[in-house]
Amino acid sequence: MIIRLGYVSTAIAIFNNTPSSTFTYKLFSERPREEAMQRAIAIGRKNLQATQRILYYNAAHGIRLFRLSSSLIPLATHPDVRIDVAAEYKDELRQLGDFAKAHDMRLSMHPNQFTLLNGKESVVQAAIGDLLYHAAILDGMGLDNSAIINIHVGGVYGDKEAATEKLYSNMPLVPSHVLDRLTFENDDKTYTLSETLAVCQQTKRPCMLDLHHDWCNPSEQTPLELLPAIAETWGELPMKIHVSAPKSEKEFRSHADYIEPEQLLAFLKRCKEHGLARIDVMIEAKVKDLALFKLAEDLSKVRGIKRLDGGLLSW
Repeated sequence: MIIRLGYVSTAIAIFNNTPSSTFTYKLFSERPREEAMQRAIAIGRKNLQATQRILYYNAAHGIRLFRLSSSLIPLATHPDVRIDVAAEYKDELRQLGDFAKAHDMRLSMHPNQFTLLNGKESVVQAAIGDLLYHAAILDGMGLDNSAIINIHVGGVYGDKEAATEKLYSNMPLVPSHVLDRLTFENDDKTYTLSETLAVCQQTKRPCMLDLHHDWCNPSEQTPLELLPAIAETWGELPMKIHVSAPKSEKEFRSHADYIEPEQLLAFLKRCKEHGLARIDVMIEAKVKDLALFKLAEDLSKVRGIKRLDGGLLSW
């Protein structure tokens, strides 16, 4: 079984290189519109250049899994601004995608917690706009549907069953090219893994297991027990999971700097027993790429696990 480790958004080891430089609407509105628009577009271009540098770093260090920042293009979806991402950054996105494909990198995106498909109409419309923005980036890179857009099931609004039914009724509103990239993840407070899995089975979308969220908000069945059903939702796509560790007992939902490998190792063993050929593991840790290297080193000390590259192992 091949295990590919990845991290989120930015590389700590690269000095002064953020892909998430911001330009607030307040600053935008204080300038003449054309000047402000050009400023927003320029900051987006700078963020894409920072992303290219991160992908170079990943290639040099044998990392083939990476989550792009959702803040690459500031104000792209703001109703008073709106930037045509696909047109404005056509060359930059194509170059990023060509590089990722040439180095066998799987990229993904994860919109923020307010991107909900089961809220009131205005919330859902904003969510679809946000999903279109994320899809424009991945489509502009020319990436296949293994480059996923991951979201949570949504809010409960006092009635979880009704909220879930509302999600189902809103799914046809999502454009097909966006839906083809969509995955749903269990969360740390409301929708458990088993509930999220049921949503994924109903909507025929992959289920993104977050191990830490399951510790915070456990299902009656464990991830080990649910693995076969979770894996089935991915179809021909390589299965992907999220892993992080609690910052402390008091701040159990917050992410620690590094990953404790024991719980992950138990799940990986189950994946191997189930016969998975490959699993992609996205690390959500405060020190990002540094946590990846530490986890790869820790896992490689386990009998039978061999480290093939910086973020690539076999078992």
